[in-house]
Amino acid sequence: MKQLNFLSAALLAAAVVIATPAANATTVKVLGAGSSAMWQTAAIGAFNQLAGAGAQHFTIKGTCTSGANCAQIHDSRLATIFNETGNLWVVWNSTETEVWAYISVDSVVGNRAYFAVPRTTLQLDPMTENGGFPSGDTNLIASGLWGLDAAVLPASVYTALNNASITTAFTDIRPEDAKYASCRVLDQLNATTYLGLGYGTGTTCTTQQGTSILSDFSTATANPVNYNIKGTDPITGKTVPKFTSIDVGATPVVFIVNRSNPNGLGYGGTGTPSIVDLTVADAQGLWNGTECDTNQFGGSPLNIIPPTDTPVYVMEREPMSGTMNTTEFSLFRCGTSAAGNYTGAQCQVTGTANEHNSQEKHVVPANGAGTGPGTSMNPLDLTCLAGGGTRQRAIGTGEMDSTAVYKTTDSIGYTFWGFGNVSKLAGSADYGYLTLDGVDPIQAIYTNGELPVCISGGVSGVCPATPGTTFPNLRNGTYKAWSMLRVVTNASGVALTNTVILVNAIQNNVNTTVPDFVPYGAVGGDPGMKYYRSHYTQSGYGPNNGLSGETETGGDMGGCIEPVGSAPGVTGCHQ
Repeated sequence: MKQLNFLSAALLAAAVVIATPAANATTVKVLGAGSSAMWQTAAIGAFNQLAGAGAQHFTIKGTCTSGANCAQIHDSRLATIFNETGNLWVVWNSTETEVWAYISVDSVVGNRAYFAVPRTTLQLDPMTENGGFPSGDTNLIASGLWGLDAAVLPASVYTALNNASITTAFTDIRPEDAKYASCRVLDQLNATTYLGLGYGTGTTCTTQQGTSILSDFSTATANPVNYNIKGTDPITGKTVPKFTSIDVGATPVVFIVNRSNPNGLGYGGTGTPSIVDLTVADAQGLWNGTECDTNQFGGSPLNIIPPTDTPVYVMEREPMSGTMNTTEFSLFRCGTSAAGNYTGAQCQVTGTANEHNSQEKHVVPANGAGTGPGTSMNPLDLTCLAGGGTRQRAIGTGEMDSTAVYKTTDSIGYTFWGFGNVSKLAGSADYGYLTLDGVDPIQAIYTNGELPVCISGGVSGVCPATPGTTFPNLRNGTYKAWSMLRVVTNASGVALTNTVILVNAIQNNVNTTVPDFVPYGAVGGDPGMKYYRSHYTQSGYGPNNGLSGETETGGDMGGCIEPVGSAPGVTGCHQ
């Protein structure tokens, strides 16, 4: 995995000369869009390490009192493409000459925002400069990390950002995988293989714009629109610029549960939960709708299931989410063989016995209008085949964690780890997380299963870690559901320079404030990640793991977990 974690002195000097703005001009250094997994750590890295003394910041979400989104990205390629809203942070230096910003959307939308030609742009409601937004829609990052937000954006910062083009995609999955996921959503439904999910009507990724994927909990939508990562744009025909991807760090997918019912998933009592583990087979049965109840957890010898079977409510993400695709291809998509789990490329081969399973199994979006609760497929609210529970759709990490699981008794969902992501659930016996096949995603040894709170010295939001100690079972290769976080930007020029500098700040800062991931490479006394996922051909790119300085290419979601320094395949999985 090639990582651009430093610049030569000559390149850096040249980039600085190119990027030096005119006196008093405001330069946007990085304008990112994509996954929430890096949203907070990127903000703290920019503020602590790049913006300097006297820097300020601002965060915003939701709808301003004007009725418009406070912040959104706009894709101009078709008039019918919906604008995408998300949580936005902005950091600027004391002289207001340098600005960094990042709006959180899902990984596929973040990739589209970068690869669309022309690029998508950030649009800000004037109230972000003038005031007039709900007070609860700001200060989205704990003040213990960086203080309180500025009241509004300065005029110079607002002007520089409004209608500026996205420079960088922040993504949970490689761009090749994101393109594959987009095409799978846009292709017509194949109810046997689930190689097409039916939110478009074409085949082989010919649909330009698909049907919006709806939330079961709000008016939020995920909006599939075609794009390419090489060649020409499928809508405008314009040339797609060359890109590079930079590895940031590895983070686990964590299975979270609502334990507020002592007769259901909370059986066993406060501090001593009885349902503590999820096997891959049990997870497949829950998310494909075969059986949704507490008896489904009986496949793990670590669990004591309640004497009275209780329905379980299974929460699923949109299939454009990096979180969804990581879990889909690490756990749900594939069947098993006598020799072990199929992985990666084999999960996408037509005609193989392992291609039948999916979180989207039995979901027919074209028949979306149901006749009542438990029958709708878009939004997904589908009664499982057995057990009495339902499968429901949440759009975005925030909705999965802070609405779907938070408000639904006996629910189970999944999320990329992040102290900020799970803050509403953390520190409460009413919520918790599960091991996966007996392996803890966060700690060396599972205790009471409560989600940890990020607090140190009485300061909320800050919890520094000794380098090399975080996520021990991710570091040793035994936890199965994880992905490498990446950023995608131009293959050369100022955008690359500024993005690399921000990535370095994120990595240097992660263990000192909020340890949300394992750094990709050695940094600040941390040895970095010693395992990788083996790459495979994806979206027209052949596989290269990039371990010896080559260009990293191909897909890797669900790829074999291999130790760095080994030849691919030595661990015995089927890549």
